Amino acid sequence: MIRFARSRPGARGLPGHPAGVAALAALLFAVPLATSAAPSGDQPDAGWGRWEALDQGLAGRRRVPPKLEQAVEERRADDTELRHAEARRLAKALRRAEARGKGDQRRRGRDSSQASAAARTSEETASTATLMEASLLGAALTTTTPVTAAWLRTGAAGLSAVSVADLAVGMGQTQATIRNRAKGGTLSLTTGGQITPWHFDVANDQVLFAGTAYETFYTDQNAHRIYFGTGKRRLMTVASGAPTQAAGAQTPFRDSLHFEEEKGCANCLKYDIVSVASEPDADYWFWDYLWGGYRDQIQVTLQVPNPAPSGSAQIRIRMRGWTNLVGGDEHQVSAELNGAPIGSTLTWDGFAEAVLVADLDQSLLRADGNNTLTLRNAYAAGTHPGEYLDDVAIDYDRLPVAEGGGLWLHQVPAGVQTVTGLASDAILIVESPTGNAVLRQDARIEPDGAGGWQATFAVGAATDYLVVERAALAAPAIAPDYPVSPSLHDLTNQADYLIVHAPEFAGTAQALAAYRDLDYGIVKTVNLDDIYDHYSAGREDPTAITRFMDRVKQWSRVPAVVTLIGKGSLDHKDRMGYGDSFLPILLTDTPWELAPSDDRLLGSNGAAPFAIGRLPITNDQEGLDYVAKLSAYEGSGPAAARRAVLAADNPDDGGDFHTNSDLLAERLGGLGFSAVTKLYHPNDSVRTRLAESATWETAYLSYDGHGSYAQVGNGSENFITAASAAALSNEVLPLFTALTCAAGNDANPGVRSLAASLVLNPTGGAVAAVAPTGLSLDAEAQTLGNALVDRLFDPAASETLGGALAGAKVDTAGDVSAFMGRIYSVVGEPAVRAR
Repeated sequence: MIRFARSRPGARGLPGHPAGVAALAALLFAVPLATSAAPSGDQPDAGWGRWEALDQGLAGRRRVPPKLEQAVEERRADDTELRHAEARRLAKALRRAEARGKGDQRRRGRDSSQASAAARTSEETASTATLMEASLLGAALTTTTPVTAAWLRTGAAGLSAVSVADLAVGMGQTQATIRNRAKGGTLSLTTGGQITPWHFDVANDQVLFAGTAYETFYTDQNAHRIYFGTGKRRLMTVASGAPTQAAGAQTPFRDSLHFEEEKGCANCLKYDIVSVASEPDADYWFWDYLWGGYRDQIQVTLQVPNPAPSGSAQIRIRMRGWTNLVGGDEHQVSAELNGAPIGSTLTWDGFAEAVLVADLDQSLLRADGNNTLTLRNAYAAGTHPGEYLDDVAIDYDRLPVAEGGGLWLHQVPAGVQTVTGLASDAILIVESPTGNAVLRQDARIEPDGAGGWQATFAVGAATDYLVVERAALAAPAIAPDYPVSPSLHDLTNQADYLIVHAPEFAGTAQALAAYRDLDYGIVKTVNLDDIYDHYSAGREDPTAITRFMDRVKQWSRVPAVVTLIGKGSLDHKDRMGYGDSFLPILLTDTPWELAPSDDRLLGSNGAAPFAIGRLPITNDQEGLDYVAKLSAYEGSGPAAARRAVLAADNPDDGGDFHTNSDLLAERLGGLGFSAVTKLYHPNDSVRTRLAESATWETAYLSYDGHGSYAQVGNGSENFITAASAAALSNEVLPLFTALTCAAGNDANPGVRSLAASLVLNPTGGAVAAVAPTGLSLDAEAQTLGNALVDRLFDPAASETLGGALAGAKVDTAGDVSAFMGRIYSVVGEPAVRAR
């Protein structure tokens, strides 16, 4: 299926881009696995097939991306495993907790800020190899230091139970300490910073609390903080009177359900960052799609349990257009529920979002809960509009029958209520579970006459009730909450060099911090989980990083360099199973598609007051290898004579790449380069030369022309691919600039970008790169690139690569589009300098 987006002349990621083409298109379904083997050598795509003309746009067939080289426990591609999403999420939480623990022993006893060692003697300076060894040793240690707070992570809403034994282990405390505090009520529990009621179940030695659902585009885990103290304590009241003897009624209550599938299988719909190009915070994962003439009907199943036989329900179906082919309202979608038409035809235009709202009689809902929603599109002859199904919500009157061992009843009216469908007589009932919670021990528990059990209880004022079998209590994942001193909120914090790292990569962070401590006065490392703890109440949220960096800009000493450690992915919730999103991304709008932007993530939007770079690693060893590579580069001293290699695509509508490179060669000559080698397609065997390690034995290598995240050159040229870049073995390491499209986009799940492949190659490639994460305009890229080399190679300035890029963005702010500054970034360590 095609995705159509706005076009703009000169975008270099559109090979053969014809004048007047209305859209960029890409297929969102994968070809069968049998035809999608990972490419080798210089074979095209590394995840995408060739672009081809299709209908009124350009299309590319999506292939299953090859998996990164990760440990076997990180693999999540098997469809069977994908069905166990909840278990996987909890496992991830435990792994992150373990990763934090491994780094904790190194953090204790010293602030993560490190005093300058400019006057340190060479005897006091450890070699990089020693630093690596020390970091690996530190990563093998676990902490036994007690903490006084922990995070409890839950999934679906329901009653959770955490045992004293598990809390003791998670907090490094004795069971006696935890038990005494629970008995004495000297524990506080919060969710999102708000008080959460809890109860200590003495008989079962566990703390009970109601875990509410929390689902965003980035996570479906909620975080609850339990800690020593009474500052935000609220104990559940216990109602232990005699059970009511009144007859109960099964009074329906109003329930709201949300349905959304974000599929991660090999041959189904995934994501679209093109149709939402103007909405950087849009949901770009979709459930299913319509396509006029090719896919005119879709059906999805809605599980709506135990509907009341009468009453009125409302359904809301959220759609989005993925084509904009004709004038006027091209999208027309109608809906049926269980074969009966509902609502009016939904009509809208372009890439906008639209919602079909329909009120319906509950007699349409099937008693067994299995409902079929059918969507159909209508269109003019000869047109092929496309629409996505994003999600469905339904409000309905629900009978009080438990499902899966429990039921959360909303606003139960006054009277006597009976809940059936329970499999055991061991039942817990909590009134007003998130308010002034009351543990109701005065309910009548009795057989329901159908082989199960039922609970009957008196209801005063209308409120919520949570009814749960003991066997269905949820067990939250536990992560210790390590104290950070000073707090990340504290404006007295100082840093000249700041490292923000995913908890899995504490070893890399410590090695890089120890290495850069020789050059910068104060080096500070900050664990991503600490940012979540301080700025998003323990929940995974990339905007927490943005809020943290807004605070950093107010510190008493603001860093000159910020390095992010960890790959980010479009699939942060791991729907596709690659497990390769560690430090999240934020996207920015461009004329064609959304693109990752670390400038936006750090709250700078192309005008950062500091150098920014990212090491998109997927395991700690890659990071440690990179620090060794960086050390070797900087330890080799200045080159005797500066040489450069300029590679260029053949001129076309996208730009006159040969002339651009000629002008850049003249500029480099004026900046002290003794020799500039030109490799111009189709004259100079660009593909052969760029695949040779000897070509990269230079101080600076730049490419100008078409490209994508997987290669430079179009799908047939493939001047150098990510796979070829990873195989280079040059000893002299250049700085690399890619004046092309998307060569620095490392956000595609399961694959590595060209720039990242060059930079993270431990035996060659480049020491660092400047590359865009999205489609780029040629003329404006030249303007930005020229400003970059002027700063980077000016002997009087001696700027770092990241500093030169930040300065170039400021210098060219009035001459290039705002999005260009946001998408060009440093892949690698931003404090590296030209040799």
